[in-house]
Amino acid sequence: FLRPWVDLQPKRNLRLILIQHRTAGHVKEENMEYVIGKIREAVADEKRTSVPILVVLPELINSPYGPSYFDKYAELIPDGYTSKALSAVAKELGIYIIGGSYPERDPQNPKTLYNTCTVWGPKGELLAKHRKVHLYDIEVPGKVTFKESSAMTPGKNFTIVDIGPAKIGIGICFDIEFDEFARVYRNEGCNFLVYPAAFPIYTGELHWELYQRARAADTQSYVTMVSASRDYSNPFVNWGY
Repeated sequence: FLRPWVDLQPKRNLRLILIQHRTAGHVKEENMEYVIGKIREAVADEKRTSVPILVVLPELINSPYGPSYFDKYAELIPDGYTSKALSAVAKELGIYIIGGSYPERDPQNPKTLYNTCTVWGPKGELLAKHRKVHLYDIEVPGKVTFKESSAMTPGKNFTIVDIGPAKIGIGICFDIEFDEFARVYRNEGCNFLVYPAAFPIYTGELHWELYQRARAADTQSYVTMVSASRDYSNPFVNWGY
């Protein structure tokens, strides 16, 4: 049940920038140089005011999407290359970044990997991280077979971060398909749900907009997703939007 006394109305403004960049290639450093360039380009177009700027990136910004890639591209958070790059540009531009996601290596057990979203503040500080709870296992006969759980471990926690007027609940991609997950955030007072994502082309046409509308209706809150762009040369073809 929803708690009717939760105030979901933001009290002031937040400037939201969703960056739909190309699908990540095979060189992590080149992927991140491209992403950081797109962040700088997007923020440069903004008239700077006292309104906080939040940039949201897609799922898997530093790695191709496929279980065979995750171990190679995984890194520690916040000490890895990708984390340091996001921290540095957030500080440089004085902005907030929800850094899509990238493979995280567990510091206590290096063989354990997570699909993790990081959140960075305007001083370059790590505000939060969310490990994807619902891993994406799918088989569409003759079209796509994908089993994220063959390489990743599911997260166990909900992740809430306050940015300006927004109390943000964070999920990653498949997390959006579970209304119970979103309702927990609603009951904790979140007024904004953010899901970096990578829907395949075979399901995105039916589900991309549908699930955003459904979760917005379920929770009476703002909902947004962002994906990398569609690239037919990549084995995993994003729906995009």
